[in-house]
Amino acid sequence: MSAKYNLVCDQATTFNFQFQVQNNIAGTATPWNLTGYTGTMTVRPFVGASTTTVVASTANARMTLTPGSGRVNVTLSSAITGAITPARYAYDLVLDSGSEVTRILEGKFIVTGAVTTS
Repeated sequence: MSAKYNLVCDQATTFNFQFQVQNNIAGTATPWNLTGYTGTMTVRPFVGASTTTVVASTANARMTLTPGSGRVNVTLSSAITGAITPARYAYDLVLDSGSEVTRILEGKFIVTGAVTTS
């Protein structure tokens, strides 16, 4: 089961979100070894929408994975966030080992409007 976590992105600024994926075995948390994994975070206007607002993935270098520590880092440039209309969107983030796809996070992706843009 994925964790629920709402993200807030300020329009026209660099968005950076980092977290650690952990296994919890017998009450002991250890980093998930992400060796060989790829990741994708997809933002859409709503769950089930056919249009995509933005994608961050290991393939497009907007997502990086640090295998030994289980760290996932998502970065969207100010140009990317500046092109997103302020609103509430839905997102999920999946990790793919090549044989198994696991949804790690999901929730709202809230973009707040900017007054100053570069």
